[in-house]
Amino acid sequence: MFLSGKLKTALSVLLFCASMGHAMEEKDSIMTVYCSQKGIDKVLFYESLSLNQKRAYKNFFYLNLPKLTANTAIKTSKKDYIKFLFALAEVYNIKGEEVKSIGVLKEIKNNKEYRLSDLEYMNLLVALQKSYLNLNLYSNVFHINSEIATLRKQGVPFPLWSYNIKSQLYARLFLYDKAIIQLKSEIKELLHNPERDALIIPSAYNDLGFYYSLNNNIDSAFHYYRTSLKLSGQHLKKTHLDSYERLAGTIKGNMAVLYFKAGDYKTAVSLLKEDIAVTLKNKDDNVCAANSLLFLTESESRLKHYAEAQKAIALVEKLLPNITDPATKIYFYKTKAELLKSLNQTEEAYQLYKKAFYINDSINKIRQHRLLEGNEILYHLEKQDDLIASQQIDLTKKRQNTLLIILFGLLVTTFFFFLYLVNSKKKQLKIQKMNAEISSKNRLIKESLSEKEMLLKEIHHRVNNNLQIISGILELQNSAIADPDAKVVLQEGQARIQSISLIHKTLYQSDNFNKVPFQSYLNELIGAIQKTYRQHYVSVQTDIDAQNIELNINTAIPLSLIINEIVTNCFKHAFKKTTQGTIKVTIKKEAHGYVLCVQDNGIGFPENFNPKDLHSIGFDLIQGLTKQLDGAFQWKSNHGTEIIITFKEIVN
Repeated sequence: MFLSGKLKTALSVLLFCASMGHAMEEKDSIMTVYCSQKGIDKVLFYESLSLNQKRAYKNFFYLNLPKLTANTAIKTSKKDYIKFLFALAEVYNIKGEEVKSIGVLKEIKNNKEYRLSDLEYMNLLVALQKSYLNLNLYSNVFHINSEIATLRKQGVPFPLWSYNIKSQLYARLFLYDKAIIQLKSEIKELLHNPERDALIIPSAYNDLGFYYSLNNNIDSAFHYYRTSLKLSGQHLKKTHLDSYERLAGTIKGNMAVLYFKAGDYKTAVSLLKEDIAVTLKNKDDNVCAANSLLFLTESESRLKHYAEAQKAIALVEKLLPNITDPATKIYFYKTKAELLKSLNQTEEAYQLYKKAFYINDSINKIRQHRLLEGNEILYHLEKQDDLIASQQIDLTKKRQNTLLIILFGLLVTTFFFFLYLVNSKKKQLKIQKMNAEISSKNRLIKESLSEKEMLLKEIHHRVNNNLQIISGILELQNSAIADPDAKVVLQEGQARIQSISLIHKTLYQSDNFNKVPFQSYLNELIGAIQKTYRQHYVSVQTDIDAQNIELNINTAIPLSLIINEIVTNCFKHAFKKTTQGTIKVTIKKEAHGYVLCVQDNGIGFPENFNPKDLHSIGFDLIQGLTKQLDGAFQWKSNHGTEIIITFKEIVN
């Protein structure tokens, strides 16, 4: 559970840190030089800074650069004013004020008097693309991608360090196969670009290794991480030592994730210590340092080096007051809770789990609000674009009318012929306008469907995360309870939650968000049950046949709970008198619905067995859910147990 969180946190950290430049200058020096400049020279000084420097002093520039809006000398020069607006939009973007950034960029784009060059228009599109990406307005990002592609075909230079925006977009959508293919294409273009610096290719190969790790292709991930280390050692180490150390630390931290996943915690610890040494030395990225230290805590805990783990988590607590990133805070509370749980401090661990849960819930609400706010702002901006376009059309019509009056006076002899041409042209324009409106509506419908699919995927993902946290809380409660009966009840409740959680996990990993593929779902569900109830003296083989069975979520959840109860009972009770066991689960579609059959070769039911007389929560749950599915419940006991349930798919 925590490895998954680590990988997600590492993704955001990687995408933020991949473009590391030279070490920052002293804070007072940059602020002093900026304040000593006047007018447009302040903007030129800002442009000369590296991206890391701009990020480091984002609060200073956010407060001071907008003051130049009132500078008369800048406003009277179109060239200087455009340069200032580009800088202002970047300041807003770095600060996280994407809406303000888009507003400034739209002002540049909509004012035809600025007459942007092709290069300036390319920079405008790239800046808009970054802001839309941060607002999760993916349809707008794809739309801008097509405009950028057109300019690139015309030979317009593309900003070098914006090469990976498209692959980042695919990664954010969890389309790692496409992200890998896109990034390889971007690297190929970089290799043919003579303007590239010594850092960009090693950084790109590090990103490629990271995408392979997210796609569970471990061998390829290691290959590209090592390629990145080799190239950075050849081209960076001698000339840009600081950049080399930063990138090498990041790569080793990423490799540590893979070793951790493979169970080689000692190697992971060694690599993480090298990464942390570089990060703490530079003192300019508390988030990167905290995430690496938290991962070190997990690795040391797996090795049962609890004293070392406590030292690492203590360093994170010192950094925490300077960290605003909520994902890092959630990771801290979860990691510390796990450490305290290992040290039998269950009550303190439970409290930290609660904190992580509340922060995670607040993040979900913030993201939803951010998405809705972004769409609302986009709507207003598009309305503004439509108003400007309408005004330009009105102006064009006025000019056309004036021209018609002049031509009428000069060419009276050709009036009727001219009138015919005008009417014909109007009809043609009307038809073209109607066609354009139809095309626009079709595009909007497609974009709306795409956004709804992304929202559905995000909802299933968040539901799965929340159910996992609840499962973790139940596990903590279980470890603090001595009563064996109560522990069994909690364990069964946790198993039921996991079966529902797995439904949502299967849906957000699937291409079809409406149907659950039951073959793959049952393979994972029954595999998890088998691990939970594995008995050393019994070998149990499972046979699952649910090929081509796909059910909607309203049917899948009650059916998964039924199968969970039956198969769990098989593992717990069926094989008490044997050392070899078999469980077969079959789902088939028939003319009037579906048939679920669960068989085992165990001891079978006792004589005169009747589930209605048991007063068992499990069998009551099975029968109740069967009724919910408009089904029927049967059982047989002959050389084992066979339970047959016929049911129908629930349709809303």
